[in-house]
Parts: sequence; structure tokens; C-alpha cells
Amino acid sequence: MKLYFGNRDTLISSIILIINTCYMLWGYINRFKINRWGIAIILFLLINGLFWYFANIRDLYSNSIVHAIDKSVDNGLFSVGSIQSIVFWIGMIAIWILGIISIFKVEYRQSIFTIMIFIGFIQISFIEISRIILFFSSPNYFDYL
Repeated sequence: MKLYFGNRDTLISSIILIINTCYMLWGYINRFKINRWGIAIILFLLINGLFWYFANIRDLYSNSIVHAIDKSVDNGLFSVGSIQSIVFWIGMIAIWILGIISIFKVEYRQSIFTIMIFIGFIQISFIEISRIILFFSSPNYFDYL
């Protein structure tokens, strides 16, 4: 419970995680019924971006960035060079590039949306599973909760 409902930041990110996951599932299930792909893509970018904003606050990622620059604070949950950070940034760059492409390639928006939610699902699954494994293997990393 502490991992997802330990404080205000974890609670907000957990609620948005549920909303984001439900939206991705809804989008995948209804991908042949959606008529307004541009709105679906923009909504996904907004919800996904909002989730990652609060997830970065939750995991003290800003501390990781400062730690990588001048070591004046302790590292956050995942370091800047960690595989979790790399998966996050590659996924976000890919999602945003696909979002930009969808502006110009209207005929591919359905496919682009499907790829975006697939990338988002992989990204979320990998990082959240990493958090769970880290929580059970080294709970002292979560003393800030």
C-alpha cells in the first residue's frame, strides 16, 4: 500500500496511472470504432504526460538529475543512467515523435495511436515492475514515502 498510496504524490500518480491504463485499454479495444484519431492521440499525450510528471515527482527523479550534475543531493529512486531512465526517455521521445508525425500523416493515425499505446504500456510496465521489485528487495529506498 505504501508503494502506491504512501503520500499525496504517490496517491495522485496512482490515480493517474489507473486512468492512463484504462484509457490505453479502451483505445486498444475500440481502435476500430474511434472516428476522431487526432483527439484520441492528443488525449493520450496529455494523460500519459501528466502521469509521468507525477511519477517523476513520486520517484524523486529531479534529485537524480541534480545528483548527476553536482552530487549535492542524494540520488532519486532511479539514477539518470539507469535502464529505467533510458526506457522512459526512449519511450517518451518515440511517443512524441509519433504524435508529431500524426499531425502530417492523417491516414496513419489509427496505426500511430496503436503503436503509441503499445510503447506506453511497455514503458509503464517496465518501470512499475522495477519499482515493485526494488520495493521488496530494498525497502530502505522508499523511506521518503
